Formats: sequence, structure tokens, C-alpha cells
Amino acid sequence: MRSLSLVVLLGVVGCGSEGGSDARELKVSWVFESGTCASNDITRVLVSWGAVGETKTDVDFDCAAGEGKLGETSASGGSYGITAVGLDSGGVARVTHFGTTLTVGSGGTHGIPVDLTLRPKPAQVTVTWGDNGSACPGQVVLPYFITLYRPADGGTPTDQVDSTQKSCASGTATFQNSVKPGSYIVDLDSRAVSPMVKSTRPITVVAGEDLTVSMF
Repeated sequence: MRSLSLVVLLGVVGCGSEGGSDARELKVSWVFESGTCASNDITRVLVSWGAVGETKTDVDFDCAAGEGKLGETSASGGSYGITAVGLDSGGVARVTHFGTTLTVGSGGTHGIPVDLTLRPKPAQVTVTWGDNGSACPGQVVLPYFITLYRPADGGTPTDQVDSTQKSCASGTATFQNSVKPGSYIVDLDSRAVSPMVKSTRPITVVAGEDLTVSMF
């Protein structure tokens, strides 16, 4: 999945004389794409922010608060980047806000919070095969085609989500795009008549948990 970035403009017309420290307070509020802190098992929200091109600062909030103050923007205004993750009770990031770029004028934000939407965090899916990283049939080096599908009713592969290609000798492949939580089918196919190799596995991707799938 590609990271998304939302550009927000705040206080771009404000005058410096009107932009006191209160007006320059940078606040955020958060909601979930679906559900609440409790239903998503999120206890803390960790927000990273800072001027574009500079080191970000992490600020930790109680999820149930729904909002909080990050700090103050510059008196002269500027552009700021904001990302966030939601942590469960074990400290695992389960939801994420991919990114907001905020442009603030010299008048500050006037106390208007930046809204963040927390979505289930995608995971990395890695596929392995063979013993000790090698599984070329009959000592013949073949390309393996590995495809990730969404299953239809009855478990039949339908919509292709991602695909990759590796030599059978490599023993492992990782899908380039992060995978959203849900149920999928992994298909490995040599596409060769002889020696033919074919294997499929159903998998379940959990938010924030990378997954390794052994095909055979």
C-alpha cells in the first residue's frame, strides 16, 4: 500500500501581530476509520510531528482523550508533517495515520485541531519454500510466480492483490506492497509443464503483524 498524504492549510492569511502563543498551539484530534479506541483495542496514540525537513518529535496521548496538544508552530509560520500510530496494551501499532502535511501562516492555527483518521495498519507478507532456502525440482532452476488473491465464497481465488517473481533457488519472496488486514490466498506456480510446481495457502493478515508463509 502506498502512503497517503493530506495537505492542510491553516491560518495562511493571519497577521503576525495576531498570532500569539495560544494561536500558535498545534493540536490534533483523532477518529478511527471504523469503531472506537475500545473496539480497536487501542490504548495510546503516538503522534510524530515537526517542521518539514527537520527531525520529528513524538508525543504520546491517551487514546480515550480524543485530542491533544503537540506544541507550538513558528511565529513566522511554516510547513509541518504529522503522522500517527495507535498502540494496543502490549505496545503494538495496530492502526496508523499515514501522513498529513500542514501549512501554517504567521497567524497560527487559531486553536483549530488537525483531524487524523486512524486506519488498520497494513503488514508485510513474506513467502518461503523448500529446505534451507532451496527447492528447485529435479535440480532445474525455474522462476516461481507468487500471487496474492482475495478469496471469494468457497475459497476460490478471485481478485489479484499483488504478485512477485523469484528464482526457485532464492527460497523466499516478499510482496512489495504492504497488505491490508483480512483473508487471502497465496499461490505459488512454476508455470512449467515439467517439472511442475504448484502450491496454495490460505492466510489471515492481522493489523500490524508481519506474516511469513511456508508453501512446502
